[in-house]
Amino acid sequence: MEKEKKELEATKALSPSKINTFHKCPRDFYYTYVEKRKTEPSIHLVKGSVVHKVLEDFYRKYNPNPKKLLSELFKKTWNGYGKMVKMLEMTPEELRKHKKDALTMVMNFYDVHRRKMEGVIIQGKAENESHAFYLTKPKFKELYVKDDELRTRGYIDRIHQGYDGSITLADYKTSSRYGIGLGEDYKRQLSIYALLYLNQEGKMADMVSIIFLRYGEEVLLEVTPTLLKYARDTIEEVWGKTRSASIEDYPIKEGKLCSWCSFLPMCSGEKDFKAKKNVEKMVATAKKITTVRATPVEVKK
Repeated sequence: MEKEKKELEATKALSPSKINTFHKCPRDFYYTYVEKRKTEPSIHLVKGSVVHKVLEDFYRKYNPNPKKLLSELFKKTWNGYGKMVKMLEMTPEELRKHKKDALTMVMNFYDVHRRKMEGVIIQGKAENESHAFYLTKPKFKELYVKDDELRTRGYIDRIHQGYDGSITLADYKTSSRYGIGLGEDYKRQLSIYALLYLNQEGKMADMVSIIFLRYGEEVLLEVTPTLLKYARDTIEEVWGKTRSASIEDYPIKEGKLCSWCSFLPMCSGEKDFKAKKNVEKMVATAKKITTVRATPVEVKK
């Protein structure tokens, strides 16, 4: 008996990542959040997860041999993703390259933090390295924020309160971006976090930031009424455009990012083409078998 297909529904809630996906390509949004198609694991997802986990575990407690501990934690965490890495079917050379890249991000992040530790010791604000560690260590504790009225939710990677009481909301990224300024996707994400934080916690953050782990850079954006309005307008716009469950309402947005999309075979017609060729091959094979069976066997006298 053929299994009935589940009726598709429009997404019931938004998040910064969903909203950015829609702006990147509505068709990508449709496949991911309406049809809920499974995507293949990627090395970038593995690296991001490993780096976040290693740093989170490292900053739980001070250790006098930080580089050694970071290396041990990295090895353990990377091996924990062994099954997923194996599914990627990468060459040993490619795997070594990405593994080294992830470890470099971890070490670079600590080097930036170490300089902060040295700074507070020189300024006399910390008695020793252990004291400086706890004074300056980042807090890798996610905060879940949501607004039922806006039907939007998400996780803020870090909330930092300065000596003057100022609040900064930060998101960690492992992307290869470098240089000054923030792209529209980052600005969109940060503005939504600022709005959700205000609505849930009842206080307005002073700054929002992206911390690029690869280079140890932090890019800040001031939270203003204009930024909060931008977030609300963005949420309402995307919500209004995602009430349908029909693929026709989610057009393909073609661009340079298409080559990185896991749904490229579907949008380019490659998947349908291969499926058609496989059917033709099966039909041809079936005809050959039928012909062989139908051919009379000559009996030798």
